[in-house]
Order: sequence, then structure tokens, then C-alpha cells
Amino acid sequence: MNYSPKGFYVWDTWFLNRANELHVFHLQLAREGNTDPDAKQTAQHLGHAVTSDLIDWETLPPALGPDPTLADDDLQPWTGSAVWKDNQAHLFYTMRGSANEGRQQKIGLATSTDLRNWKRHPGNPVLTPDPRWYATAKRPVPGVVDCRDLYVIPAPGGGWFGFFATRVPGSELPETSVIGCAYSEDLVHWEQRPPAFAPGKYACLEVPDVFFLNGKWYLLCLLGHYYGNRGIWSDPHVVGGTMFAVADRPEGPYVELGDNVLTAAMTTAPLSARSVLFEEERHLLYTDRERIGHRDENSMFWGTLTTPKLLRTSGDYLRACYSPRIEKRIDVVFFNSAKDRLPPESGTPWGQMWALPSGVWTQGDTIRGSCRTGWSVRSLELAPESFIFEANIVLESGVAAGLTVRMDGQMSGGVVALDAQEQTVFFAQGPSFDFMEKRQTGVVCGKKTHVRIVQRLEHLEVYVDDVLKIAFSRYRGIGGKLGLFVDRGKAVFTEVRVSSLRVTRPT
Repeated sequence: MNYSPKGFYVWDTWFLNRANELHVFHLQLAREGNTDPDAKQTAQHLGHAVTSDLIDWETLPPALGPDPTLADDDLQPWTGSAVWKDNQAHLFYTMRGSANEGRQQKIGLATSTDLRNWKRHPGNPVLTPDPRWYATAKRPVPGVVDCRDLYVIPAPGGGWFGFFATRVPGSELPETSVIGCAYSEDLVHWEQRPPAFAPGKYACLEVPDVFFLNGKWYLLCLLGHYYGNRGIWSDPHVVGGTMFAVADRPEGPYVELGDNVLTAAMTTAPLSARSVLFEEERHLLYTDRERIGHRDENSMFWGTLTTPKLLRTSGDYLRACYSPRIEKRIDVVFFNSAKDRLPPESGTPWGQMWALPSGVWTQGDTIRGSCRTGWSVRSLELAPESFIFEANIVLESGVAAGLTVRMDGQMSGGVVALDAQEQTVFFAQGPSFDFMEKRQTGVVCGKKTHVRIVQRLEHLEVYVDDVLKIAFSRYRGIGGKLGLFVDRGKAVFTEVRVSSLRVTRPT
């Protein structure tokens, strides 16, 4: 379901619609244990795969690689975009060369009529930053020219707009990072224009994506504390991910609204989000990060291409939302509260050291849980590895209510809950609540809220009323039991469903 070529990680991605199929091009890196003698060379090429449904991907031969004869283009090509024009694909990529150790980037172009064989444009590079607007090797960072990730879209009325990560002059790094703008009639000759997005406060913006949706233009950018500044998100509970800004014209200027988060997290945050119009709906796909060796204590690394999310608007705000396309992989519905009774619990209530229950659970037309002084969990005695677990939840009064996952021992598990006291939705490692991912979310006592958890092995997503709120990777407790949760309050659960997903770990 998540995709990566056998033996490789996926990094940045971009897409091209062609003949009722969607092609993905991506950066890649060999996985640990890849014994293919050609793996190192293959990893220097752009990966290439195709799908007809955004769920099942077929790996194709690698696309463009370095050109050893060109000192400014003999390193691994980096991120770009692809469009179809004049019966051929135009693949834009970031040129990097040994002449300057890859520190001075340019935009290159390659074309193909069959999406298999690629020919570099003889006039490469087709775009380098115009010093009237943008970076040079002298400023703002001596010896470095940021010019990468060109994202090309058709311009209303004809021609093409391109958006790229670059810098403008400034005395401090966060003042300099911008998304540049250029216009072309032929995809070869580019007239550069003022920045489309120049917030003057982020150490690095990259991997831009621009599209029109419901009357507005949206710009996506990768953003994170790890680039060199913090306090940059509207939600204080995240450190890295994809932000959005909005404009009335494709070339901008783009501005941020009160909430700039599209997908972000505290740990293993989704990376490199790009959108695509597929079967008349705009979808979001990104890289789900992994940890080396599939162990929580190890370093974060690249990962796999995620399953699709739908992009929706609420006013001018952009939201990543649940896509039912993944339900193609449902094997069996384990539990449906409309017809199934809660199973008998086995042993001491989860997370407790003593047999005295801390709460009361009943099932009639609804499932009710109450606990005056602490929290209580009602196990469903189900333990799938990959699943969709969902319920309508009404916190009638009190602090929090939600669902539990990964209960792999009496004193280990995960809690996903709506917290009315903090106005957040969170994932916490229970029963100590010592690891936590959370997002700001309006929680109103007495209001019905739909919570859906999608777990694909280590990749865990939490949707609140179909809006993706939490997405991260964690390995502890995969395959543990599921349950219901209430904390110092009363809650009602309806339409509780658990469906297993057919998922194979990429190798």
C-alpha cells in the first residue's frame, strides 16, 4: 500500500498524468541490506513507477541519472516536476555537479516521448537565479546558490508558470528563503519575476507545489525547525511538515492565514508533499518517514510514498482529508457496534495494577463509558497489525475520550483522544503518557465527532471529522489490542468499526 521500489527508500516525489495512469518520479536511496551490486548506481537515478488507482504501484526502470560528462550535472539529480507538451514529457530536475560539490544548483530539462528514454536539453541549464531578484554565488550565502525543486503548471490564458526554492539578499538566514517565480511560453526560455512567496522569517522553504482549488490558488512548501529556526508554526505542537499559503493569482503574492499547517508532526513528520489532480479530485501524497532498522530509538530517515489523501477547502483554509481509496485493501470487518456486542474482557483492566475497575462501561443502543476520577479503557480484544478503527464520539462531560491502540502488554499501549481541556487531539504512549503527538483541535462537550485511525504497520494517521490531524511513524506495540477510552468524564460511542487492512512491508 505504501510504495517504495524493492531495496530502496523513497525521498521527494512528483507526478505526471498520462493515458489514465499516474506516473511518479522520485529521489531514492538504497536500503540497508540491499546486496544488488548495481544499487549504488541505481540510487543516483530518479525512481519511476506507475499506478492506475493511487494504491497499487508498478516499479518501472529508473529514469534520469547523472551525466558523467558534465561537471555541473554529474551528481544525483534532485527534485523537480513533469508536464506533457507537444507529444512528449518535459522533466524538470535540479542540476548538481562536482565542479562545486553540488553547492550551486541550477534547473535542467530532459524530454521523452515514451517516459522511458530521456534526453537532456542541449541548452541546459534552462533556469539559474536572476541576480535582479535572487541568489548568486556571492550572496546571501557565499559559495552557495539555492535553485531547486522547480514546479511547473499551465498558466491561465497560456504559457507556463514555474516555482522554485531560492533565496534573496538578507543579513540573517530566515530573511532570505523564498519561493521564486518564472514564466515561460515554451518551457525552455524563462522570464523570472518577483518571488511568489517571501515571508522573510523561515530559514528554508522548499519542495513547492501550486494549484487552484475552489476559487483560490494554494502554495505548499516543506518547512521545519531542523532548517534553523523555531516558533514557525501556527500550532505549537509540531516541528516539521508541509505548510500552505493562499493567493488570488497563480504568481502570488501568497500569504499565510491564521493556521499554516497542512501536514506536520513532532516526530517522523511527513515530508515532501505534492498534489495531483487524478480522476477529477485533487489528491495529496507525501513521503512517510521511517526510522533506520524499524526501531523507535534509531535515527529518522527517508521512507515510502504514502497512500492518497484528498485536498479540501474550508473557507480559504486548505485541509488534507481521508480518502476512501485505501478501503480497497480492507480484508474483513472485525467489529461493528451496530450488530456486534463488546467481547468479555480478559484479566485486569488495561493499564491498571489492581483489579478494581476505574470506570463503568455499558452497551445498549450505544456504548457508554464513564469515569469520575481517572481514566478507563474498554478492550475490544482485537489485535490487527494494520487497520481502520473509527467511531463517532460524544464527550458528554469531563476531560477526554477516544480510542486505544497497540496495547501489547498490561502496561504498554497507545491512546488517541479528544481533549476538551487542552483543545487538542493527541496520540500518547500509555499508561505513562510519556510520548505524545498532538494537534490543536476544537473539542466541544456534547458534540458528536468522528475519529478515524488508519494504521499501516508503523504509519499511524488520525482523522477528526475526516481531516488529517496526526501522521507519524512509530514501531512500539504494532499488533497490540484496540479499545475505547474515557478520562474523568462521560462519553458515548456509536458506529464503532474495526476493519483490517492488507498491507505488506516494503523491502
